[in-house]
Amino acid sequence: MTHPLVTAIEARKMNRLQYRAYMEDVYAYAQHSSQVIGLAGVRLVGTHPLLAQYLLHHAVEELGHDKWAASDLRDLGFTDAQLAASRPSTPCLRMIGLEYFYAQHANPVGLFDWMFVLESLGGAVGGQIARAIDEALNLNGKGTYFLSGHGEADTHHAEDLFRVISAGVTSPADREVFTRMAREGQDLYTQILDHAYAAAPLIH
Repeated sequence: MTHPLVTAIEARKMNRLQYRAYMEDVYAYAQHSSQVIGLAGVRLVGTHPLLAQYLLHHAVEELGHDKWAASDLRDLGFTDAQLAASRPSTPCLRMIGLEYFYAQHANPVGLFDWMFVLESLGGAVGGQIARAIDEALNLNGKGTYFLSGHGEADTHHAEDLFRVISAGVTSPADREVFTRMAREGQDLYTQILDHAYAAAPLIH
């Protein structure tokens, strides 16, 4: 919440190019969320059935969220051609790669902390941030569907995640990978915010 981009949003000084840059990254990683969550769930079926059940259910819930982000980008002026040509920033690409690494190759329990960070953030401040962006950019209720939608849903998701993590992430190895993914995921998400913040100078 102390990141310069977030403080700019709260001060109603974020500009449209910064928000477009952020939403391009959201659109990029949202296209992979269901896949990485589902992959991790399949790998945990035999060893962590409680965690696997949660992930497989949540993978279905995440379907179509990339379309929410695409709708917001269209409201911000993107054409279908621009959406098709959109690419993630370097930190966003690294985050997507990190998700697939844990989901497919390393201990998939690590994916839970990436999910918990984003779900907790969305539930805590998603709606507040969406309203501030709407006011800063005069969007008249358009262009913030992804953020506002997650602000409503992620509070319950974060509570469910906390319960499942508390019951299912118990071994030293699982706790270690969970903690490491926390550091890596938060660092990369901060870099995504850095990228968006640098997209254009602030409007004063």
